[in-house]
Formats: sequence, C-alpha cells, structure tokens
Amino acid sequence: MTRLRRQGERYFTDGLRDISSDRRLAILAVCTVEWRADIADAIVENHDRIVGKIWPDTKKQCDAQINGAKTSLQDTLRSFKRLGAALLEAKDDDAPLDPAVATACGWHKLEGLVATAAQLGDTMSAEPLTHVGQGYHRFRRYALRMLRALDIKAATVAEPLMAAASIIRKNKDVAEKPRTFLQRNSKWHHHLNVQESDGHRLWEVAVMSHLRDAFRSGDIWLSHSRRYGDLKQALVPIETGKATPCLTVLFDPE
Repeated sequence: MTRLRRQGERYFTDGLRDISSDRRLAILAVCTVEWRADIADAIVENHDRIVGKIWPDTKKQCDAQINGAKTSLQDTLRSFKRLGAALLEAKDDDAPLDPAVATACGWHKLEGLVATAAQLGDTMSAEPLTHVGQGYHRFRRYALRMLRALDIKAATVAEPLMAAASIIRKNKDVAEKPRTFLQRNSKWHHHLNVQESDGHRLWEVAVMSHLRDAFRSGDIWLSHSRRYGDLKQALVPIETGKATPCLTVLFDPE
C-alpha cells in the first residue's frame, strides 16, 4: 500500500492512463483510502490545536481582568481600613457607632463599598473556565461538519461523551443537556449551573474540549487513521508474535 501510494502521488493524470486497468484502480483505491485517513487525522489535529489555543486565551483574559481590578481593590481596602479604624476608636471611647461610620465614609457610600467588594471578590477568584464559553463561536464554525464527517468509534467509558456529541452532530435542541460525561468533581458542573442563560454554549464547549482529551487518551478513535486509530489494532498478541519467525523481537522484558 505504501508503494502504491507513492506511485499515485508521483503520477499525473496522463501517466495513470498508461497503466493497466487493475493496477490503476489499485493505485486510485489506495490513494483514496490513505488520503481520507490523512484528512481525518488533520481534522482532529486541527481541533486539538484550537482547543489548546482557547485555554491560553482565556487565561490571558482572566489575568487582564484581575490586573485591571487591582486599583479598585486597593481603594476599597483603604476605605474599609479607615472604616474599621473609626469603628474601633469609637468602641474604645464607648461612643456611638453611627457618627464613626458617617465620619469615615457614610452609610450611603458603605453600601457601594460592600457591593464593590462583592464584585471584586468574584473577579479576583475568577478562573479561566469562566471565560472559556467564548470559544463557542470557534467550535460552531466546524463542529457539526467534523462530527458528521468523521467515523468515530468509542470505548465503553466514552459512550456518554459520544451521546453528548451526537446531540451537537444532529443539531438538536434538547432542554436537558446530559452531563454524565463530566467527572463528578469537575469544575464544569459549577460553571454550567451558574451560567444558566448561555449554559448551552458552555455545554458545547465542554463536549468539544472533552473530545480532544478522549482522542488523546485513546478512549475514542477513528476507524481508519494513522495517528488516531484503535490502539488494539496496532498491537500483536504475544502468542501470534511468538509463532511468527520474522518478528525478531525479545519477548522477555528482562
């Protein structure tokens, strides 16, 4: 097959016409099968790169958001420091607390400080996963065609993931998105519960991200592939290896 493919990639159309019919058909068939596998591998590799690029982008966005909030955080901490000092001083003097609050910042400003502190707390504790839903538009450009074009096989452990991918492939509007493909303690659960409005987008991003991981681990594979094929098909049983004289390998690991 390797030789036939090399011949097919060297020939032009007029050169193929000069070959006997059987050999010409063999070359065309081999090139079709081999090129199809190469294209399928390229699709999966491209998806792997896209998923890998989304995470650094979300990390940069999260860091930029945290850096932008540092000034506001410092101002809020100073205000609470002045308020705390005024309250402690009033307590030591057995004085009423209302004048201390009014002198430090005022009750109206205190409400704003509390709201700002809550917002800053969410910002400083934010994770890249909070922004990963923005990768939805990238996946939407090719996800449906990719899932429809590739002949993906799955191990038993990846069947829930393939069921979720089937919903994307069929472009079905399902009210309850299955999450059984997620690990029990996965952070995805929390973010999916929080983002109720755009939860379907984040769910699709989760499915496509887990597909990348499943291809890497071998839990899913392509029926005909050089890089993403079934690992079991690439292995020779030890009994067959011992019975094959041309396999000059050592069968004892020691």
